Amino acid sequence: MERDLQVHTEDIDRLRAELGHVVEFFRQLGYERCDVSFGWAWSTDRDKSDLAMKSVNIPLIDLDAEVRRAEDAGLGNFGRDNVWISFEGQTFKVQICHHNGIHLYYADPDEITQHFRDRWRAAGLEPKGFEKVDSGSDWRPTLGGEN
Repeated sequence: MERDLQVHTEDIDRLRAELGHVVEFFRQLGYERCDVSFGWAWSTDRDKSDLAMKSVNIPLIDLDAEVRRAEDAGLGNFGRDNVWISFEGQTFKVQICHHNGIHLYYADPDEITQHFRDRWRAAGLEPKGFEKVDSGSDWRPTLGGEN
């Protein structure tokens, strides 16, 4: 079953801090690289963007700089356009979404999802959980936000 743990904030600095935490957390787990893809909105002229809808494998330490490079080039806005992050050997993905949110998409809860749930609760961000109803695109909230 696909699950989604998410938080939203209007504080873009808080959202950037979470991106920084994703980098540091996974570096501590031994990851050195990540795959990043920028959603289709990351370009005012999609045909000329070198980022839109393409996954690139980059050093994890360069993730924030890569996002800022795209912003500086006028291709999109952090927190307003989707950024997807995944890691080799992991079945889950991290999404910085277009609604000033961060999502963890995963199949089964584990230590990683618990870490982020605890972190977000401690920060007062009120994480919410959802699960996919079937193979379609419908999601339902999980009881108490737990999943």
